[in-house]
Amino acid sequence: MSNPRRTRLINSSRVIRQLWIEEQLSRAELAKRLELNKSSMSNIVNELMQQGIVKEQDVFDPGPKGGRKAIGLTLNKEYFHILGIEIRSDSYTALSVDLEGNVLFSETVPIGFTASTFSDSICTLIHDLCKKLARLERPLLGVGIGMSGVIDTEKQIILRSVSLDFHQSFDFGKEVASTFPFPVILENDANCGAWGEVVFQRKRKMQNFLFVLIEFWKGYDAKTGFPQPTVGIGFGFDGKIYRGSHSRSGEFKSVFNRNDQSKQQVLLDRTIHVTEDQDALRKYIQEICENLAFLINTLDIGNVFIGGDVDTLRSFMPDMLRSSLKLNSLEQSEGDCQIEFSSLGYHAVSFGGAALVLDRVLMSLEPLVEQTSESAYPLFYLNT
Repeated sequence: MSNPRRTRLINSSRVIRQLWIEEQLSRAELAKRLELNKSSMSNIVNELMQQGIVKEQDVFDPGPKGGRKAIGLTLNKEYFHILGIEIRSDSYTALSVDLEGNVLFSETVPIGFTASTFSDSICTLIHDLCKKLARLERPLLGVGIGMSGVIDTEKQIILRSVSLDFHQSFDFGKEVASTFPFPVILENDANCGAWGEVVFQRKRKMQNFLFVLIEFWKGYDAKTGFPQPTVGIGFGFDGKIYRGSHSRSGEFKSVFNRNDQSKQQVLLDRTIHVTEDQDALRKYIQEICENLAFLINTLDIGNVFIGGDVDTLRSFMPDMLRSSLKLNSLEQSEGDCQIEFSSLGYHAVSFGGAALVLDRVLMSLEPLVEQTSESAYPLFYLNT
């Protein structure tokens, strides 16, 4: 037997999702797209308008054929906010964004995170940020967190993280996420960057792309104190993030690093400060480009986004990657791959964490259909 309350939640979620994707639709267009009758659609829209989630816009032009003017419906972009956080061993970056990705709040704070205190530190951070952002007077849609490591996203388990000293699995879902009344979702940092491109550029409907995250602040040499650059790769196939058979997709070690004892992704002279030595930096990026060229050509990737510490790379990395693509090609061609720096830049991971929440809450309706626990609803704010 169908549950009217559950059906109402699902259909309300579908309306919100459709308006988020298409920005503005009339009641009739919504009903047609979602295959709902006009009466049901009217009831759903009226309820969402009363809650302040949906609002009416200017009337649509009926066109040269005339006829009745249709009132447009849009999401109230000033209603929700989403929190995205990037966790590092020595700091965090937090962003609050609206449904369109406009930044409402941003901060980077030098606070360290390690496995031994991770649960308490993360819970305290989320609570503190929620208190600080109460001034926005907007419902929080959820919290997305990105960090370096191997993350089983489906089970919400940290399998391993060198930078945060996780050598044993940690049940993030049980120890952290379950303690909050809203969704808190953990993802690998490079995959977060990829999510940011998929969700906030949804109108481009990208299919196959690669997101490369290059950062210079997550690891430091124990002896010299010099930053050790890190690389993570996120793959998008058919518009979805690919995580691999064992949640290890995107873990990177250069094919030129033949030292089986080496923990470095790219072999570097540890006595060189790579961010201050242009020759060393260019050599490092050249090796990354040669690795990427093989993946891009072999997988026929259409778009490449470069995120992270991009300011130091803008002047030379795109040309370097195009040259590597040509050398790696049997046709001696650069191909049709579009190479661009992520518009999210330094905030790519925290932005992507927020994007992951949007995808789970607005794009994926499976939890609404499958879960029996009311607290499991993604659109928990509708559960009244």
